[in-house]
Amino acid sequence: MVKYSEEIDIRGHYTDLEGRLIMKSLCDLFNDVANVQTYALKIDVPTLNEQGLTWMLHKLHILINRMPEQGENVTLETWPSGIDRLFAIRDFRMVAGEEVLLRATSEWMVIDVNRRRPVRLPACVTETAAFCVDGIREIPFELDTKKMPIDFESTRRFTATYDNIDFNKHVTQATYVRWVTNSLSYEFLKDHEITELEIIYEHEVLPDSVVCAGCHVEEEENRVKVYHQVRNESLDKTHCFAVSYWKKR
Repeated sequence: MVKYSEEIDIRGHYTDLEGRLIMKSLCDLFNDVANVQTYALKIDVPTLNEQGLTWMLHKLHILINRMPEQGENVTLETWPSGIDRLFAIRDFRMVAGEEVLLRATSEWMVIDVNRRRPVRLPACVTETAAFCVDGIREIPFELDTKKMPIDFESTRRFTATYDNIDFNKHVTQATYVRWVTNSLSYEFLKDHEITELEIIYEHEVLPDSVVCAGCHVEEEENRVKVYHQVRNESLDKTHCFAVSYWKKR
């Protein structure tokens, strides 16, 4: 298996008011280590751009045992973990010593830059996948967008500002996660910690767009389940669906 790992110090600006790593920062770190490995494997964005192509995230599923805290030193690992039709799969794992803090899997498409549509994975990607050892997928993708609730009781509006935009000239995947979690109230977030997030990216968000992030909360026996939907300002396009699970602090 081709695996890349990096030691990371959890700095204050990565964390919330309790000193725990926030989801948006975690997703930024995922991108950082994945980016380093794509360069090493020669499947990086500039290489794809030469063919008129680029990477775009489609799905992300994160399982959290414990978020690291400010001042901790952790190791973040990533590796390409297979191919599923038009999608390249990439997994992540964060550890502190022998303790597994969290695990994640992600599903990526290769997009035609001009047409903004997915294409067959190029040879440089499929050949890299051949170096990976096939294994049982520990983290499945489970979110069914056809079974989302009809009503989202709480909605907040956000604007796609300059610092939300990435190399593809659209909003970063981590910004979607920030909007999803920030659709919940301050009172909820200070009393709960996230244990799981699954998100499906449907449509890109362009600079200066206004989006509406809605949530629907369901109390379960030992946790809280929250459905999320981020739509455009006119509410006729969904940019992403998500579900998150939370426990009392």
